Amino acid sequence: MKNRSANYQTTTLVNLLFISITILVSSWLLTSCATNNLPDAYVGHWSATNKKITVRTVTNGMKFEFTTDTASISLTLNQNNTASGTIGNAKFENATIIKNRGLPPSITGVAYIIKCGKIGKIFNEDPLDNKEVELWLSPITPDSLLNTELRYTSGLSVFPMAGFKLGRQ
Repeated sequence: MKNRSANYQTTTLVNLLFISITILVSSWLLTSCATNNLPDAYVGHWSATNKKITVRTVTNGMKFEFTTDTASISLTLNQNNTASGTIGNAKFENATIIKNRGLPPSITGVAYIIKCGKIGKIFNEDPLDNKEVELWLSPITPDSLLNTELRYTSGLSVFPMAGFKLGRQ
C-alpha cells in the first residue's frame, strides 16, 4: 500500500511541476511577443557635446590601433521604439530600440539598446568609412540624465567606443 501511495504522490508532483513550467513559459512568451512602447521618460530629443570617442581598427598583424577625437551626439527617441540621430558627422535613421532581455538593468546598467546599423565616419580622422554600432541606454538617472554607451558591433566584435551623459533638449 505504501508503494502505491508514493507512486501517486510522485505522479502528482511531476504533473504540478509540468503545469507550473508550462504557465511560466507561456507567460514569458506572451510578454516577450508583446509590443511594448518605449516609456515616456525616454521619448524625446537628447544630446551631449564634445565627448571623446575612440574608433578601433585591426592591422594586418592582428594588432589594434585606436583613433580618438571628440564629437557631439544627438538622439531622437520615439515611443514606437525607433530612433534617429547623429554621432559626430555620422547620421542614422529608423534605428530599432529594443528592451535589454538579459539580466535586469540593476545588474547590467543597460535598459534599452538602439541598433543603429551601419554609420559613416564619426570625425574627419575616423579610419572606418562604415561601422555597425549600437547605443546602450541606462535607466534615466534621478537628475534626468540618460547615460549612454556607444558600442562598435561589427561582426563578433563588441568594443566600447564612448560613454555619454545625454541631457533632454
